[in-house]
Amino acid sequence: MNAWKNLCCVLVAVFALLVFQQNQGLAAPDPVGQLKPVVARITTMLTTAEYKSLPREAQFTRFFALASERFDFDEMSKRVLGPQWNSLSAENKRLFNDRFTRLLGYTYMDKIDTYNGEPIQYGAPRQRGNRVEVPTFIQFSDGKSVAISYIMQLKGSEWQAYDIVAEKISLVKNYAEQLRSIMQKQGFDGLIREMNEKITQMQAKSGR
Repeated sequence: MNAWKNLCCVLVAVFALLVFQQNQGLAAPDPVGQLKPVVARITTMLTTAEYKSLPREAQFTRFFALASERFDFDEMSKRVLGPQWNSLSAENKRLFNDRFTRLLGYTYMDKIDTYNGEPIQYGAPRQRGNRVEVPTFIQFSDGKSVAISYIMQLKGSEWQAYDIVAEKISLVKNYAEQLRSIMQKQGFDGLIREMNEKITQMQAKSGR
């Protein structure tokens, strides 16, 4: 009799564990729910007169402060250089991460530079395992439109964007092709020199 009771207790415990795990899966964080507030704060900032009057470097600083809440720039840097990333010292990894973050930030800022409060449409997220693509669409008042998707991965309870696909072009993959080629031909110092020149050009670009 005791053996039967013990077996029943074990079965109940296993069933409870399975139900708990299932509920945990159902309670997984919503990628759109986590991404949307950050994008909203960024786009709202773009419409303010104060932001528009700032120099480009100051605009990037404001952008980065908000974007870093949901964008995993470290992961982006690793993906851009691929195997070449592992050959860098810790100092050079930090240096590349800083330069690439600026390049990517300015590129993203340029994509939505004409934003003036237009509604952002969010499509249904396409999830596969711990990765998800969140599509968005902006119809600008001047008639132009832009489709931007955020590729995100789940880290703990947080969805972090590690790529931005603007008009069907992955910014990370696009830069990966360019920067890996430069590093192979000119080495790391040459790569940083080229990136610095591009950053200078983007900083000098006039605002709206």
